[in-house]
Amino acid sequence: MTNFLSDKELEDLAKKIVIDLYNNKDIVNLKNNGRPLLGNISSLIERPISGIYTNISGHRSLHTILINAIRYSILVEKNMSLENEFKKLRETCERRKNMLIVINRKLETDKTNEELKSEGEKIKLEVSLLEKKINEIAEKNSEPPTIRKNILELAKKSYKLLLRSDKTSEKLYTYVCNHLGVKIDNDHFGYYQRNDNGYNNGYNNGYNNNYNNYNNYNNTYNKQYHQKPQEEKKDVYVPPQLQYQRRKY
Repeated sequence: MTNFLSDKELEDLAKKIVIDLYNNKDIVNLKNNGRPLLGNISSLIERPISGIYTNISGHRSLHTILINAIRYSILVEKNMSLENEFKKLRETCERRKNMLIVINRKLETDKTNEELKSEGEKIKLEVSLLEKKINEIAEKNSEPPTIRKNILELAKKSYKLLLRSDKTSEKLYTYVCNHLGVKIDNDHFGYYQRNDNGYNNGYNNGYNNNYNNYNNYNNTYNKQYHQKPQEEKKDVYVPPQLQYQRRKY
C-alpha cells in the first residue's frame, strides 16, 4: 500500500510526470508493439484509473502516458535504423582518423606543405562533426539502465496513487494539470472546488440541502404521527322526532 504523501510531495511527483513523461516524445508517441506485460505489472495496469483522474483536455490521458512509460521502460528495444546509422558513421570516422594520422606523419618531414596542412584541418573538422553525431545517436539509442528504471518507478508509483480515487489522486491529478497549464472545471470532480475562503461551496450547499430536507422530513413525521389526537365527541341524547327530521333532510 502506498504511504501517505504530503501536498508538497504530490506536487513534486506531478512535476516529474510532466518533465520526465509528458515531455518525452518517445513515451508520448509510443505505439504498442504487441508484446505483453507480465506479472505484477500486468495486474497493476489491468485496473483502470477513473476518468476524472486521467482525462486531460488537449493532452494524452494520464492512463495512456503512464502505461506508455511502463512499456517504454520494459519492452522498447534499440532503434535498429539508428543502430545501423551509428555503425556507418563510426566506420567513416575511423577511416578519416586513420587518414589524418597519415597526413600528420607526412607533415613531420614536410612541415612547409600548405596543401597537406589544409587537408589535415579539413579532416579534423570532419572527424569532430562525425563524433558529435555518433554521440547523439548513442545517447538516444542506449539510455543508461538507471534512466529506464527511474521512469518505471515513477510510472508505477503514480499509477497506484491514481487508483486510490480519493483526495490523494484528486490532488495529484490537479497538480499535473497545473504544470501542463490546463484549467480544471469547477465541477470536474462532481462538486465545486474550494473557493478563496477555503470552503467547498458544493459540499456546503449539499450539506445544507440535506439538513433542510431532514428537518422537513421530521416536521412532516411529527405532524403525521406525533400530533395530539383529537378528543372523541361524547354521545348526546337526541329525541326520536329530531332523529327522524335529520334523516329526512
